[in-house]
Amino acid sequence: MSSSFAADFGERAYPMVLGLVQSFTDQSLGGDCKIVLSQMSGHDQVVLFEGSPGELRHRFGSPEAMAAFLLENSKPNASPVYVATRKTIDYVNAMPDVTEQTRTVTVLLSDLVDSEQHQPTKSREGFRMLDALTRYRESGGNLALYYVAQNEVPRWNEIIERAGFEPGHFAVHNALASSPSLPEFQ
Repeated sequence: MSSSFAADFGERAYPMVLGLVQSFTDQSLGGDCKIVLSQMSGHDQVVLFEGSPGELRHRFGSPEAMAAFLLENSKPNASPVYVATRKTIDYVNAMPDVTEQTRTVTVLLSDLVDSEQHQPTKSREGFRMLDALTRYRESGGNLALYYVAQNEVPRWNEIIERAGFEPGHFAVHNALASSPSLPEFQ
């Protein structure tokens, strides 16, 4: 809910989130699904919600409900993209019910502009994130990035390439779409 994203949340992001959940549920062929919401803000707690698609829809039945929850748990003064991405990926990698047969996709709705100004710290966190993404990909994880700032697209394509994601197992878009496509599951 940073200033770069808040204006689009209710109108386009909320329907997109619901569309992604539905697409993921459809691709999972009715299997057990778990949704994890996390944030990229100055708040130390990255993971905010874990539950089924039904629990997500029940808890956040409107754009206003989800926006209020996100604002309540956000510190929009910072956007530690590399740290938050790594923590989210590490969380998913450590989930006890995720096995080699589990289909996973991590979706980032962000401009992906990291607010870290100290270059050595930014570089160190970038490499830590890259290691987490590589482990995630090795365990069969897929990655979808939406709302990426146009000038960040080349950097994230390079990050994804370095992490070893194959075409079809990732998506990078700089817009929000009401019916976004997800990567193919392995």
